Amino acid sequence: MNRIAFVSSLLLAAHVVAQTSLFLPPEYERAWGRGSTALLGGNATRTQLVYAAPFAPGTVVTGIRFRPTTSNLDRAAFTASIQISCSSGPNVPGTLSTTFALNHGNDLAVVLPQQTVNIPAMPANRGTGIMATIPFATPFVYGLNGNTNLVVEVQVFSRSAGASWSTDRAFASTNGRVANHGIGCGAGTIGGTTTAASYVAGGTFNVTLANAPANAPALLAPSFDQKELLPGVLLAFNLGQFGLAPNCDALVAGELGTIGFTADALGAVSVPVPIPATASQFGIGFQWLYLVPPTAINPLGVEITAARSAWVGPEVCTPFYQYVWDLSSATVATGNATTNSIPVAELILQ
Repeated sequence: MNRIAFVSSLLLAAHVVAQTSLFLPPEYERAWGRGSTALLGGNATRTQLVYAAPFAPGTVVTGIRFRPTTSNLDRAAFTASIQISCSSGPNVPGTLSTTFALNHGNDLAVVLPQQTVNIPAMPANRGTGIMATIPFATPFVYGLNGNTNLVVEVQVFSRSAGASWSTDRAFASTNGRVANHGIGCGAGTIGGTTTAASYVAGGTFNVTLANAPANAPALLAPSFDQKELLPGVLLAFNLGQFGLAPNCDALVAGELGTIGFTADALGAVSVPVPIPATASQFGIGFQWLYLVPPTAINPLGVEITAARSAWVGPEVCTPFYQYVWDLSSATVATGNATTNSIPVAELILQ
């Protein structure tokens, strides 16, 4: 087996994993959204997340997870003073009041009294499954008052010095979007361009490789999964144990296989990716592997770029999800009601 084929075989993945949790919106579980200063992205914020009929009445919610959006920089750990309340509310997404209190139901409960919460460090090389977990002090039982909308309100009163976080979210847009993710090992870089249709059905975008060795063989690994390499094995996955340099990480699962190319005399490749006319609402990641001369720390002689994360739009969340937010105060009475947007989150269920 040659070097490229060997590394390619490491990028096969599956998607199904058992869990006692629910990721919302579900299409963002294995794909990246867009950044926001809501929730943990600001020093003083009030954010109200509303979900329409997320599960059966009587379901017990014991905590919540949030993640920072994609980045090419490591994010340091910090602490935040947080309070979380839950209720079963009367207002469906798309019709939320800008007054926070009016969206709550009569079963309103403080599930996490104000306290200091540790937010872990988030490396640049990570998958969508790496999140900050906030357990509730008191579990919340959903829907016993007859209302069908779960309301989770997060008040951030302060963050410690040096906090750096951009909360990942589903964002209201008629287009899709693209962003680079993580840090590659070696000189090769991933990039791309789009045609007149901006990452929507019927358009085409290009995924590019630059700064690779001239005329070097290269593999492009596409993937619909930027969460797990294998069931239960979260990305990023270090490939140093298989003969690459110690800091070479797989950032996509590669379950779609790989496509072989040869870089030109400038070490570049450009690959057009057509979007089917009927496609919408999905994320896909790409990562390049390319050959370099072997060294003592990289005996296999393969390097890997950062990832290129694309989202095919439009991004539409209502009638299922919506949020109300204020980015300047944790105690303000009114905020801004969004359309078709919500920070991505994973609800922990009993």
